[in-house]
Amino acid sequence: MSLGTLAEGTSRLKDAIVRSAIAVTVSGARRIPSFREQVLRAVARRLYRAYVENETDPELLALQIWFGRSLKPFLVRLLRERPRAAKKLVHLAYVWASDVERRTRAAAEGGVTPATIVIEPTSRCNLNCPGCYAKSTHVGDDLPYETMVRIVAEARDMGISLVTVSGGEPFLRESRDGAVTRLAAEFPDLGFLVYTNATLIGPEVAARLGELGNVFPAISVEGHERESDARRGEGYYRSARRARELLAKNEVMYGFSGTVTRANADLLSSDEFIDRRIQEGDLFGWYFLLQPIGRRPDPSLLVTPEQRAHLRDQIYRWRSQGKPIFIGDFWNDGVLVGGCIAGGRYYFHIYANGDISPCVFSPISCGNVFDIFSGRSEYKSLADFVNRHPFFVRFREKQRCIKDWRAPCLLIDHPEHVRDVCAKGQWFPGPNMPEGYLDGEIAQAIDDLARGWNEKLQEMPRVPECVRQALARGGNGKVA
Repeated sequence: MSLGTLAEGTSRLKDAIVRSAIAVTVSGARRIPSFREQVLRAVARRLYRAYVENETDPELLALQIWFGRSLKPFLVRLLRERPRAAKKLVHLAYVWASDVERRTRAAAEGGVTPATIVIEPTSRCNLNCPGCYAKSTHVGDDLPYETMVRIVAEARDMGISLVTVSGGEPFLRESRDGAVTRLAAEFPDLGFLVYTNATLIGPEVAARLGELGNVFPAISVEGHERESDARRGEGYYRSARRARELLAKNEVMYGFSGTVTRANADLLSSDEFIDRRIQEGDLFGWYFLLQPIGRRPDPSLLVTPEQRAHLRDQIYRWRSQGKPIFIGDFWNDGVLVGGCIAGGRYYFHIYANGDISPCVFSPISCGNVFDIFSGRSEYKSLADFVNRHPFFVRFREKQRCIKDWRAPCLLIDHPEHVRDVCAKGQWFPGPNMPEGYLDGEIAQAIDDLARGWNEKLQEMPRVPECVRQALARGGNGKVA
């Protein structure tokens, strides 16, 4: 037996022991409050050590510790309501902690180790929403299942803990060939965050997701019933609510995905909205600012600087209040992850046609997985591509030019950087790039947006008041 085989066997044995221990502790934690506290404390300590030992920025570390503490009500609720999913999530927390250490070591050596990857099983969708950022229609491309397996396998070797599945509507592929649940079953140690309209999640699909435990649907909302139906079609909200009931019955951890526009920003950042989401069983929620890409984008719907600032303050306030839901703000939370995460720094994106782009919101492609996997490319693997492709390298160089992580995004906060990267070539338009994105009317709208937000930041505190008070109360932030 070789040393490599022995090491692999030891790793698998250790993983099996951890899995068994987690299954027992989570089962006990559901019934016994004191046991639940022990589980939460153990997870908190593991993550705390990972960040304290690897994060060198004291301000960022303090924010990360505060954010971690704010997750306790969410974790308590998860253990109570969805123990199947909790077993997977607790295990993923331990995997994540190890990957924080691995990514830190790789970064110190000049390597790139993403935490997630976004893949599109299909570009097709059963709905036809106006302004769709992906420009999805009823016809389009499907990424072959075997290709998805290879993508995930190579991404896992790069260090990812989470696979983000987008589209199109991913559950169109589930209906066709079971691609979503087959992939999750093939990689049980990874989490799968699936953005979906949920209209295709029936009893059988919900049951399969419940058995797996590592698939977390993020269901699209525009607000309440009236707002969601107005964009996605009459009856959409009721259909999504039925899917939520089926998912809850099968102990699936699900949440919401909200695209924030000038028209719905006040509603999506209201207490009424977030309390309704909790009431309907959502355990997490992701906020995304409308991007002027895809099908006939309307720049007049871009959020104002005041709306973006209000959303940030509301989310931080909800966290401080202990709302029992995990909330992520894809732009305003840039301060928690040290800025922009795209371009392979923490993630990258693959379209359903195989094109590779630095970000799911960047309608810019610079390679294709089929060329890499067939040997037609100079790049031997995804890792080789992400590390060496000039566009990705320049993208990451521009990320390091950003000094204020409250404006982390190259695409909408610093568009001049993206244009500078594009000016040097080695890219081509993605399937959802609209006319005028880099040099026309949309480009002007993005410039105005960036200027307004960067001016707004000058009058905003770097750390929200509720967070500053919590950090002051927390002393050195150590986990008790």
